[in-house]
Amino acid sequence: MSNFQNLTPTNGFDFSNLNNARQNNYAWSMSELGDYIYVGTGRNIIYNIINAIEPRTKIPALISPDPLVNRAEIWRYRKDGSLPWERVYQAPADSGIMGFRFMIQHRPFGGSPCLYAAGFGERTQILKTTNGVNWFILPDTVLQGNSSRAMVVHKGKIYIATVDEISQNPTPFLYSSEDPEFYPWEPVINSNAPGFDPSKNPQGGIYNMAVFNNRIYVATNNETGVQIWRTNKEEPRLNDWTLVVDKGFGNPANRYSLAMGVFKNHLYVSGTKQLPLSWFIPMGCDIVRIDKNDNWRVIVGGNPLLPLIPLNTTEGQKQGIVPEIGSGFNNPFNVCIFRHIRTANPEASGQVYRNYPDSISGSIRTSCRICILI
Repeated sequence: MSNFQNLTPTNGFDFSNLNNARQNNYAWSMSELGDYIYVGTGRNIIYNIINAIEPRTKIPALISPDPLVNRAEIWRYRKDGSLPWERVYQAPADSGIMGFRFMIQHRPFGGSPCLYAAGFGERTQILKTTNGVNWFILPDTVLQGNSSRAMVVHKGKIYIATVDEISQNPTPFLYSSEDPEFYPWEPVINSNAPGFDPSKNPQGGIYNMAVFNNRIYVATNNETGVQIWRTNKEEPRLNDWTLVVDKGFGNPANRYSLAMGVFKNHLYVSGTKQLPLSWFIPMGCDIVRIDKNDNWRVIVGGNPLLPLIPLNTTEGQKQGIVPEIGSGFNNPFNVCIFRHIRTANPEASGQVYRNYPDSISGSIRTSCRICILI
C-alpha cells in the first residue's frame, strides 16, 4: 500500500459541501476519457440498505445526513493532478437514479470515444457523454431490471448485463448495441426463445463480465454458488455457452462476483459471500484464476464450512489443498473486491486507479476515496 497515493483530500469529493460529500459513500464506477478519470457515485448506500431491511431502525447520525439527497453524481479528476475534483453531473430529482454502478468507454463505429454510465434505481437507465461534461439519459424501452454491474466492449459493440436487485430475478439479462443512442438494445440471451436450453446458457443473474481469450465470460449469481460461463465462439449465440466452474469455486457461500480482470493470460474472478450478511458476520472474499483452457485454481480462499466439488475440479483440489493466502487476503473484514481501472498496458507497470468502498477496511466510512498506484 506504500505506493498508493490518495487523490481525494475530501472523501466524497465535494469540498464545498461536506454534507453532500458524505453522501457519496461509494465510488461505484470508474472510467477515463481524454485527460480525465471519471467516477460515478453511490449515494447513502448503508443508510438505504438499513432502511430497506427495517424502516423503523434508528440509524446512527454518522450515516444519516440532513437533508438526505439520493441523486447520484459523476465527478472527474485530471490525470496530471493540475485541477481539483469537479462534479460534471447530478441525476435529476425525478430520475430515481441513486448510483452509477458501471461506466465504460466505447468508440461507436470506430469514431470518437464516448462514455456510457449505467444507473441504479427504479429501473436501468444508461447515460452517454461525448465530452465528459454534457451527460444525457438515453431513451430505452428494452432493458429489464433496475441495475447493471457489468458492461464490456467487444467486436465493435457494447454488451450490458442487467439485474433486478429488488425481486432478485434469476433470469440472465444480456444485451448488445453498436451505439444505444441510435440503435436499440438487442437481447443476447432470450430464455423465451424456441429451443432454449438452460444447460447451454448462463443460469442466474449476471453480476460481472469480462472479455478474455476473445470470448465473453460472465459470472452469475446462484443459490449453490457463483458460476462462470463463457461463449464458445467470439460472439454470443443461443445455446452456445460453456460452464467453466460452478458452486462458488467449491464454497457455495460465494454467491456473487464483484470483480473480474485479465492479467498475464489468466482471468481473475472474485467470490463474495451473501450481502449484507457478510458485513455483520465478516467473511472474506475469495479469488479464482482461470486459464484459456478452462483450468481454474483458487488462489485466495480458505476452508469452506460446506465444501462442494465444482465442475472441472482437479484431483489436487479434491484433496482439499488450501491456498497460501486465506479468504479476504487473511482478513475476514475484506468481504468484497470491487473493480478498478487501469490506464496503461496490463502487462506493463501502468497507473492503476482503485475505488475504496466502505466495506474494504471493515469499518463504516461516510464517504468514498480514490487512490492511485504509482
